[in-house]
Amino acid sequence: MKPTWHLSGILLKVFFAIIYMQGFAQFSDDFSDGNFTHNPTWTGDTDLFRIDNFMLRLNSSGDNDSSFLVTQSAVVHDTEWNFWLRLAFTPSDNNHPLIYLVSNSPNLRGPLNGYYIQVGKTGGDNKRIYLFRQDGMQRTEIMAGADNLANTTNNRIRIRVLRDDSGNWDVLADAQGGNLFTPQGSVHDATHTGTSHFGVLCKYTSSNATSFYFDDFYVGDIIIDSIPPEVESVVAISPQEVLAYFSEAIEPVSATNVSNYFVNQGVGSPWTVIHDAINPARVMLRFHVIFVEGQTYNLSVQEIKDYSGNVMEPASIGFAYYKARPYDIVINEIMADPTPEVELPPHEYIELFNTTDYAMYLAGWVFQHGNTQRNLPNVTIEPHSFLILGTEAASMALAQYGPVAEIPGLSATALTNAGTTISIYDAEGTIIHSVSYSDEWYQSAAKREGGWSLEMIDPLNPCGEAGNWIASEDLRGGTPGQENSVRADNPDLQPPRINRAVVIGQNLVKLFFSEKMDQAGIANLSNYSVNHAIGTPLATTPDEPRFDAVTLMLAQTIEANTVYEVSITGELADCAGNLLALPASARFAIPDYAEPNDLVINEILFNPPTGGVEFVEIYNRSQKIVDLKNVRLTTQDTILDQLTSISEIAPEGYLIFPEDYVVLTVNPDLVKKFFMTTNPGGFIKMASVPSFANTRGIAVLADPNEVILDRLIYHEDMHFPLLNTVRGVSLERIDFNRPASDPTNWHSASSSAGYGTPGYRNSQFMAVMAGDDPFTLSPEIFSPDNDGHNDVLNISYSFDLPGHVATIMIYDANGRLVRRLVQNQLLGSNGAFTWNGITDNNEKAPIGYYLVLIEVFDLSGNIKQYKKTTVLGGRL
Repeated sequence: MKPTWHLSGILLKVFFAIIYMQGFAQFSDDFSDGNFTHNPTWTGDTDLFRIDNFMLRLNSSGDNDSSFLVTQSAVVHDTEWNFWLRLAFTPSDNNHPLIYLVSNSPNLRGPLNGYYIQVGKTGGDNKRIYLFRQDGMQRTEIMAGADNLANTTNNRIRIRVLRDDSGNWDVLADAQGGNLFTPQGSVHDATHTGTSHFGVLCKYTSSNATSFYFDDFYVGDIIIDSIPPEVESVVAISPQEVLAYFSEAIEPVSATNVSNYFVNQGVGSPWTVIHDAINPARVMLRFHVIFVEGQTYNLSVQEIKDYSGNVMEPASIGFAYYKARPYDIVINEIMADPTPEVELPPHEYIELFNTTDYAMYLAGWVFQHGNTQRNLPNVTIEPHSFLILGTEAASMALAQYGPVAEIPGLSATALTNAGTTISIYDAEGTIIHSVSYSDEWYQSAAKREGGWSLEMIDPLNPCGEAGNWIASEDLRGGTPGQENSVRADNPDLQPPRINRAVVIGQNLVKLFFSEKMDQAGIANLSNYSVNHAIGTPLATTPDEPRFDAVTLMLAQTIEANTVYEVSITGELADCAGNLLALPASARFAIPDYAEPNDLVINEILFNPPTGGVEFVEIYNRSQKIVDLKNVRLTTQDTILDQLTSISEIAPEGYLIFPEDYVVLTVNPDLVKKFFMTTNPGGFIKMASVPSFANTRGIAVLADPNEVILDRLIYHEDMHFPLLNTVRGVSLERIDFNRPASDPTNWHSASSSAGYGTPGYRNSQFMAVMAGDDPFTLSPEIFSPDNDGHNDVLNISYSFDLPGHVATIMIYDANGRLVRRLVQNQLLGSNGAFTWNGITDNNEKAPIGYYLVLIEVFDLSGNIKQYKKTTVLGGRL
């Protein structure tokens, strides 16, 4: 029984040994479980590696010069090794990986027998991949791959190694990290036929101690390719060139045989075919015949083989040549502030949308953010399809949502959170689309904090700007690679207008429009004419990339003391095709510099309505033409006696002519949303304005040397006392010829005017009345109900000489004192006081007759009294 028992024990041990060996004979690991300690188990320098975004990453402090991990593997015959790696550096003598396919030892630093792949070689060409055999501590190169495989500072490579039972090795690689493998070399070596481990060894300097990445390990049976290639798409990239994309890498001999390709409609076969070395699944066909733009052709393809020898079935696929025009490809979605993340990966991205029926090849195209330009990748965006663009990390993380491509060299923080201008240019430098986005476009304070993308509402209205963008409504925070969550028809039906013109040189004038204009139209000389016998300009230079302004070079020097006018003489349209209404013109002249009281603060909204913004209206009371480029809007620190929060009004220039009104604000559209205006072009969008407190503050106009032009010290008590609230009510200057420092010269905007009159004459405007009597009352009847019609009583005065002191008392019909309006106030030669119908008890005076008693004395002691009557009216 013992021998029997002994034999049974041996057989049982052998059985479990076979099961155990099969357990680690072959394996795969993509680290999707988030660890490398189980299924399979990796050992070695485990504290120097970590899992990052479901990839194995070296995580050394730099104190070492090498680190390794191994896992059990017992297969070597008829075996395939397949893996992906990323090297965030250019391989060098001291920085390169060794991937051990075969090793009879778990210690990759010590003596062993095996084979390994090395990217870069000490003392050799560091841009190739090599196959080495190791015998103890002796290393022998047995194969060298193609040159320049790892020639960047950010290499992503997928490598496939095959070995048959006889020791024949084949090494293939895809330098883009995909599955389009091309042969790197073959060799016969059967020195070592056994193995126990597979592993990676990283050799590095401290600067690259975290720059090695590995993923998608597979060791097992050779995966046989029995599927023939297919033509996936065809794109005409020029009038005589076509790109054909196949489903897999194709071998060069059949790929470059011109007789394997034929185009109908008299085009024939190409005169040459170029097999793409970087993307071996792509060929470029060049023809003698020029394609007709927009016409559909069919490309017939046959006899094309893959590297496994599979021959494709004959196929025919249509294509058409089409040259991209402005707005054919649009920037459709912007993730500028991805954190805190909602559900999408925390990466910035830009989404493009192809609005046409034609595939577009983006080779040579450029993406610009601010003043920085980056080349777009050589990719195709299909008709009516999306393409996600971002950094390498973003493109990897966002690949699950749709077609994605990396913009080489793009910073992970390229998109400014607050906003910037981003543009795309074609290979010839034509601007295809540009967006000057702002964080105000979110229209949501919560989403503005991050994690949500900005989406275009209607991609067929590419110049809609703020009115055509809003925060995503998708619960993930955005919709990369798919139709926007806010997609809706939102056409631009508003015609453009001329905003202004300014002189920028001896014979140069710049014309500004209200929106982006048609690129060809704005550059057309014949669309402009200047008076004073100047006529058509000599040249035009549109402002790129926005095309909302154009510089005109005139045939004559612009003379001083002359007002010119530029007129639109042709059909000029915005980018949506809306024509500018004619006649249309703008004045310009060489400007003067403002002096104190030339420009005055005429209206201020310091307590805006909920959701609104502040504004300051200025008025030119002089006979000068002033360039607001030389004027600042500020506040004042009265303790330090200095101007603060100094804000430029119009850095590019803005001419304010005599008797013109101009509104200063950070958001003209919001002001126009809450208040009616008869002067929609009289608004300046400032980059920032001083913050005006809701209760009291100081608003100042100053020149660049901080000379004060006008100053308003405001207080909420200057509003009409009987208003229920002053929120959303502007404070208007009654007479711009009276000083801003006179609190009686200010009144709440009338209710009939919507509590504000930005850009046009104030609802409470009332000029000083002059007459033979030194004191004049107007109107005869006033009704202080804030309806904008005779809301205040103006008490105007005019003396031949200054130096008078006045006291003004107001009595009712029963002789009772109701208001002490002025007490011993020194008067100028002329001026005015205003009574708003409020008594000293801060109550509205009753309807009726009132006596205005004015007592005046001069420096000689002469005293005079004037008695005037007025009627305070109202609804009974």
